[in-house]
Amino acid sequence: LLSKEYELLAPSRQELDIVDTEKVVCFLKHNKVDTVMHLANIGGSRKQPNLQEVTHNNLLAYFNLIKAKSYYNRLIVFGSGAEYDKRRPLISISESDFDENIPIDQYGFSKFVMSKYALQSDYITHLRLFGVFGKYEDYETRFISNSICKALFDLPITIKQNVFFDYIYIKDLVDVLKLFLNNKPTNIDYNVGSGQRIDLFSIAKIILKVTKKDLPIIIAKDGLNNEYTCDTSRLRTEFGEIGYTEMETAISELVEYYKKEIVNIDKQVFLTDI
Repeated sequence: LLSKEYELLAPSRQELDIVDTEKVVCFLKHNKVDTVMHLANIGGSRKQPNLQEVTHNNLLAYFNLIKAKSYYNRLIVFGSGAEYDKRRPLISISESDFDENIPIDQYGFSKFVMSKYALQSDYITHLRLFGVFGKYEDYETRFISNSICKALFDLPITIKQNVFFDYIYIKDLVDVLKLFLNNKPTNIDYNVGSGQRIDLFSIAKIILKVTKKDLPIIIAKDGLNNEYTCDTSRLRTEFGEIGYTEMETAISELVEYYKKEIVNIDKQVFLTDI
């Protein structure tokens, strides 16, 4: 999406392993760029619950980019709401609440350290994401894509426990990212979300409405899990009201995408948790 308006260099991991200090410095030395967008990480996924050295590798990649600072002007980093410590409910949490708690999980702690360093800089923009969804995400683990595929396969939608999230559609995230690419922001760290809380059960009902399916929604555990939502007033105060895509519209677009892709998806992937 960004390539329509910007000249991008987007090396794959095979082309550039960013945990290799020498390769990172060499790449940026020989490829003159204005802004580095650091969007890569390990951890933060149900597929990667027990990875070793998550903190080490995430921080090594980050500080390799810091080391190469003389070869670019600005660094934009995708952080995470996990920096606020997900052991507690995060309810419309604000940037001013950062550093109240220190997360103990490797993923959250690595992002926390990145934030701490960024706040002492004058060239880093740190964007804390909460829930992002859209095409190309991992449909085996990401709730919205997973549930759409189940509906298209006429399988029940399953929820381990209901919870409120702040989801942002990938197209809207790209629009927000453009604001930071085109402007020098006032602050260092920003929560990035839609500013709207929605629970998984409500999302499941929207998916069934859009797909026109009459399927059960199975919730394994009663009650609500820890909320995971953010206050986006800092973002809105600086850049004005942002036109976010309505959840039903976004899901409708994603359903159309998966209708075309479903022939390439293995139904067996979705049978294990029914």
